[in-house]
Order: sequence, then structure tokens, then C-alpha cells
Amino acid sequence: MKIAVLGMVGAASFVAAADAGFAGFVASARNSGAYTVIDIFAGVTNASDKFLNVYNLTGSTSVAGGFYQQAGLATKTWKPDAANFNSTRSSIDSFMTAGTYSGGAYGGEYYASTNTNGDPNFTGTSWNGTPASAAATTIPALAGWYTGDPFSVDNTAESLAGLAGRVNGTVASATTGGNAGTSTAAAYGIWCAHLVVAGNNKVLGTDIQWSAFVSIKDGVTGATSQLSSSFAPAPGALALLGLAGFASRRRRA
Repeated sequence: MKIAVLGMVGAASFVAAADAGFAGFVASARNSGAYTVIDIFAGVTNASDKFLNVYNLTGSTSVAGGFYQQAGLATKTWKPDAANFNSTRSSIDSFMTAGTYSGGAYGGEYYASTNTNGDPNFTGTSWNGTPASAAATTIPALAGWYTGDPFSVDNTAESLAGLAGRVNGTVASATTGGNAGTSTAAAYGIWCAHLVVAGNNKVLGTDIQWSAFVSIKDGVTGATSQLSSSFAPAPGALALLGLAGFASRRRRA
């Protein structure tokens, strides 16, 4: 099964902020060989906030071949292969996750959460493949995924300080649903997706579309916030590409 590794952020600080809840998506990306690799986080303002789920995702790419999936039963779907730690392989693969294994670095590296579950909108073999099924290179309409254990350390927010080439998503207003701004206030984030497409310098909002709702449990009040966020087209190539952050690699049994 697949496990992704992030070389990304510093240790999370667990000092509560005055405000909390979902603050919009935050992304970072890089070129890796002949591919563009993008990691997406559910941005929050409080390090004690907890990830619950992503839902009603509209995710697509205009890149030929769609989202890249490695061949193999455990690596060709959107389910993160997060069972074992006894071998390594390339991070060139696409999947969803509900945070990081153990809520931080495992042996100095970051891995997808073993508590990640797909909702019924991951139809057909897009989440659970069969030996004969095709690679899941597209994301089903309104797909979602969630943590199987809301109290798990896996879905603890990590500091986004020093995130290479940070890209802030837009976030909707809780009252009107309109654009309330961007996720600049998100000091922390829970890793929720790892996207790979062929070609270099591919851009969120143009080459890759991403818009979804996220549920976050407020670590201060215990309330749940649910807001939508997306990535708007960028004026030219995103400055995040080609930077050294997110030295990712994958492990599988």
C-alpha cells in the first residue's frame, strides 16, 4: 500500500490562537523529473484544530493523461497506501489523505494517514481497485474522504512556517458563500492530498482545478466549521515550482 513522505514543515506548536477553524486550502508544489507534484493542506489558524473530512470535491486536470497513478493494485487508486514501512519508492503517484501518520514525522519523514477513508462518491474502482481495474486518473464528481478516528493524532495540524512556494486558496464566506478572501491566515495545516501530473510547471487554477468543502473541529470551542475553498487561476506560472521543499518519496509493502 502507498505511503507518501513530506519533507515540509517544522514541528507543530500547540499554542491555541484566538480564532480557529478552516481558513482555506494551502498548497505547495515542485517539479520532480518530468512531473509536477502538488501537496494540498486544509489550512487552519489553531494548532489544536482537527481535520474531519473533505467533501463535494470538484477536482480535474487538463493535462493529458489525467492525474498520474503508479501501476499496481495498491497504488493505482486515490486511497493512500499506508500500511507498511518496509520498502521505499518514488513519490510520483496521486492519492488523498486525512493527515500524516502519527501526526508528524515518522523516522524524520512524513507519511499518509492509515485512518483515511473514502466516501461513497469515490465510485467504481476509484478508491478500492481490482486486479483488472484501470488506474484512477480522474476524480469522481463530488468525491470526499474523512478520518476514521477524529481523535487520532494523525489529523493534528502541523506548522506551515517555511512551506516552500506557498500558494493560498480562496475561501468562501460563512454567511454569504461568496469569496471572503484567501487563506493567508492559515498558520497550520492538515495534509489532505498529493497530486501528480505529467509535465513541469503545471499551475493550480489553470492546469489543475480544485474546489471543495472541508470540515474542521475547532480545538478551542469544540465547534465544527464547514466552508468551501478553491484555487483561482494564477497570473502566470506559480512561484512555488522548482523549489526544494517537499522532498517526497513513497513507501509500500
